[in-house]
Formats: sequence, C-alpha cells, structure tokens
Amino acid sequence: MDYWFEPPINRLLAGGLLGIAGLSFSLCIRRFILACRQAGGMASAQWFVRAIRWLLIALTALAWAAGFFWSQSWLLIIGLIILAQELYEGAILGAALRTGQQIEKGKSPLS
Repeated sequence: MDYWFEPPINRLLAGGLLGIAGLSFSLCIRRFILACRQAGGMASAQWFVRAIRWLLIALTALAWAAGFFWSQSWLLIIGLIILAQELYEGAILGAALRTGQQIEKGKSPLS
C-alpha cells in the first residue's frame, strides 16, 4: 500500500484531489450565494446546509491532497473521520429541515 505515497503517483493523486477541492469549493460558493438570495425562507437554510457539505468535501480533499503530497497517511485518516462525521450531521440536519418544510406547508411530517 506504500506505492500510493511514492512519486509520481502521489503527486498525481494530490493534483487530482486539488482539482476536486477547487470544484467543490466553487460549488460551495454558488450554494452560499443561493442561500443569501433566498434569505428568510426554509429553502435558504437547505441551501446553506448544502453549501456546508460542499465546503467539507473541499476541505477533506485538501487534507487528502496534503497527505499524498507529503506522504502522511494520518492526514488521510483524519480527513475521512471528519468527512464521515460532518456528512452524517449534515444529513440529519437536512432531514430535519425537509420535515420542517413539510410542516410549514401544512402536511403531516409522517407521510
């Protein structure tokens, strides 16, 4: 498994992850802008949560890129733990927001 950390593979992986981080960060910014445009509504909160998810993906990709670039496997593990925890929290928060939106529209949250 050490071949992932040997040149040139580690540099290629780091470059690919930097590209993913850049794309994720641009999607994050777009979602923050959409959240600001819809301020005051339930949809704004949902776009804000989506923006935070993309921000976390971007930061995790940056941590993984640094892990491959500097051949530090602990950065990969830390990035995975942070990503899993934050995506779980975001999914729970997103579900709560969707339920709140159903209640706001007068629908039963159990349907």
